[in-house]
Amino acid sequence: MKFTIKDTLCDLSWNYPIVNFGRGEIRTCCRTPAEKITDQMIDRYQEDVISNTPKQKERRVSLMRGLKHADCSSCWKIEESGGKSPRHDVEKFFPIAQTKGLLNLENPTIEELESIIQDHDKENKLSVSEEPYMLEISMGNTCDMKCMYCSHHYSTQWAVEKIKFGEISQAQYDREFPKAPDRFIEMFWKWFESTGVKSLNRIGIIGGEPLIMPELYPLLDQFIEVYQNYSEKHKQVNLWIVTNLNTPPKYLKKLFEYIPKLSTVFNVEILVSMEALGPKAEYIRNGLDWNRFESNIHNLLSNKFEIEFGFIMSLNALSITDLPNFLKFAKGLNDKYDIPISLKHNVITYPSWQSPAILTRDFSKYVVEAIYYILSVHKTIHQVNDVWGQWDKYIEFLLGIKKMIEKEDNALLRDRKTFVSWFDTYDKRRN
Repeated sequence: MKFTIKDTLCDLSWNYPIVNFGRGEIRTCCRTPAEKITDQMIDRYQEDVISNTPKQKERRVSLMRGLKHADCSSCWKIEESGGKSPRHDVEKFFPIAQTKGLLNLENPTIEELESIIQDHDKENKLSVSEEPYMLEISMGNTCDMKCMYCSHHYSTQWAVEKIKFGEISQAQYDREFPKAPDRFIEMFWKWFESTGVKSLNRIGIIGGEPLIMPELYPLLDQFIEVYQNYSEKHKQVNLWIVTNLNTPPKYLKKLFEYIPKLSTVFNVEILVSMEALGPKAEYIRNGLDWNRFESNIHNLLSNKFEIEFGFIMSLNALSITDLPNFLKFAKGLNDKYDIPISLKHNVITYPSWQSPAILTRDFSKYVVEAIYYILSVHKTIHQVNDVWGQWDKYIEFLLGIKKMIEKEDNALLRDRKTFVSWFDTYDKRRN
């Protein structure tokens, strides 16, 4: 089947570098495979190891030629199941072509862009990332929880369990988590001070669990210093931290002490990973203390910090039945603290046996209930600045989830069987 750039192009492949400090890896957007950076690559490509390696440029060329690159299979799978993937519409790519002087029209069209790519960009100038607008820093896999859909790549607690039960060996784990080259972080900061600081609108910090990592605050201090010393005027950058907020008191206190300092330089956003309530949340996110979690949210919001706040709900096969209740929980926070609560889009596609796509059609009623609930309250919800966090936009996302659930596929039988056997083991191990 032949595809066009409308089917494949996504500006995130140019605009969303992810840097893993713990393992010395880079990715482009949150759903592509990681690429290990070596000393040899640093010698050869210098700052381009962050966002312009040959592998990254090769993927971009494929997307521009209407080819569904294997690295982007996560999005293709969501789209093929009827859902809305994180892939951006092709129009989001127009500014990249205009910046490079290849598309100077006031009202460009997809056809004109396609013509430029096919006929004019012989040197693949368009495959180079020059002005990314979003950066994510992965600080490592230190974490205090074992969420059911996670792995040892993002949780040290998962690593301990997998080694204990012989699913991976200590030697294998050590191979998968080599120390990053000393020059990797040095090269990152060189790239950041020459490129990132000029164009980035958003910087994210993820883990593991960032709030319990000692490396977090030196990193934040360095970001603050770079922006304070940057001579050119720039609009205030959004800096978000993704946290499970299962945070022990001493770590929560440290965050509270730092927020005012961060707020002098950044628009600070705290994004909380959660998609269910009470015992169900504790089952999905093993290690969670719901009472502490809920208390931490109220402590954070009652301080009236100058922050944005929201949830990244990783919708999965077990959380769908709690979706309407969770939205009511979020609406309650909106009302009690008189602040906007954003809802960020995320759906589990791997492991596939934990995706909402494995559910039978009757489960879509919970999604329908959630959509109707948002329609009934959206006029009383405070407006969220980020369009991707707005409640109206979340309805579009949920319509895609509804399609995923209602699309019956015989191939799902295998995943449903795996679901049963996997959770039987999960229950036995974790009592």
